[in-house]
Amino acid sequence: MSDKTQPKQPSHLAYQVSEGKEGQSFFNRVGAAFPHKDEKGYNLKLDAIPVDGNVTIRENTPRAERDNEGHER
Repeated sequence: MSDKTQPKQPSHLAYQVSEGKEGQSFFNRVGAAFPHKDEKGYNLKLDAIPVDGNVTIRENTPRAERDNEGHER
């Protein structure tokens, strides 16, 4: 990234994923990841820490695109 400041939008979102009935997965957002200036790492900001310790990181895509794919809501 050529910009000297941290991006305002995260490049990735952090989720706690729980399994529901009939194999459905429920994505609960728990944080976000911001890329380092040198693009070799991320700063992870968590608003919550899942009890089981598992965090899933996904690319931050526009909501309409996610809904069309049937992923996180």
